[in-house]
Amino acid sequence: MDLDEVRVWRLGVGLRIFAGLLFGVMSVGLVAFVAYQAAAPDGDLRSALVAAVPFGLLGFLLWRQIFHPRLTAGPEGLVLRSQWRTSRVPWAAVVRCDPGYYGIVITCTDGSRVVAPAPQKSNLSRWLGRSTRADDVADYLERRAREHRRKIEASDVPAV
Repeated sequence: MDLDEVRVWRLGVGLRIFAGLLFGVMSVGLVAFVAYQAAAPDGDLRSALVAAVPFGLLGFLLWRQIFHPRLTAGPEGLVLRSQWRTSRVPWAAVVRCDPGYYGIVITCTDGSRVVAPAPQKSNLSRWLGRSTRADDVADYLERRAREHRRKIEASDVPAV
């Protein structure tokens, strides 16, 4: 296993495509509404601005919820970027990784838990006992943490 490799996981492609299409339809609809209001005889744009604010807020929240989260495994450890914050977990601290509905729950050596929001495992696949991409990622992270600990332990042993 290459310990210098950098791998990145995000939410599923299908979900990101659906969210992008939804965002595009909302944007086109809002632009059409503003253009219609601007071309109206009274030229009043207040109603267009009143509609633009919630749609703009909804678009921002959609971007943060769908396109922002990611999990990065690099040479130093994990970088977990959720909707509102970024956490860093060194490989030496990773004990266990469990895939779940909200993402991969990473248990650290001090007993704390951190959730990587991408990738997620659906409840249906859990009930049916099916392996998903989240299971594969959790297994990979545990293997890489073990390999990293082995490398550290091997370098700490003094040569005779």
